[in-house]
Amino acid sequence: MLILLAALLTPPAQEAPAPAPAAVIRRADEAAGTIGVGQVAYLTPPEAGAMGQLLLIEGPGYRTPIHVHHRMDESFYVLSGQLTLHVGGQTRVLGAGDYVFIPRGTPHAQGNQGQEPTRLLMSVSSGDFLGFFRAREELVKTSPPGHPDYGPRMYALSDVYDVENLGDPPF
Repeated sequence: MLILLAALLTPPAQEAPAPAPAAVIRRADEAAGTIGVGQVAYLTPPEAGAMGQLLLIEGPGYRTPIHVHHRMDESFYVLSGQLTLHVGGQTRVLGAGDYVFIPRGTPHAQGNQGQEPTRLLMSVSSGDFLGFFRAREELVKTSPPGHPDYGPRMYALSDVYDVENLGDPPF
């Protein structure tokens, strides 16, 4: 009886908590990786999971097809330059200090139709999407934009990373 009573009064064993992720500091003078049409600097580590952030620098003339993410929300905060954004059937130009949140399931396209590079803080949930940019870095090492394999390989990445391409860029 005492053994049963002791068992009932003893708290269950608890698993050790998972270690906290390490803090990430990225200095402004650190080099960014190339994605062929611009550059990318990762602000969250690959294991961040629920959310990811990166600094995205889009070169003049860059534009995406109209596309949709079914499992990911994304947002852009324009740091400098201009972001041309097509969402909700309208095309708008955003400048420094402007922000857009694009919920999952929303068709959109974006790009840089200005003369200067566009610097964006991009946030995504889930953070797994940052793998798309890491894969693009690897892609452009062997098949940069203009190479015959670039387009098909980019579309293959889209299939892996929750990007459904719906049509040509609207601008």
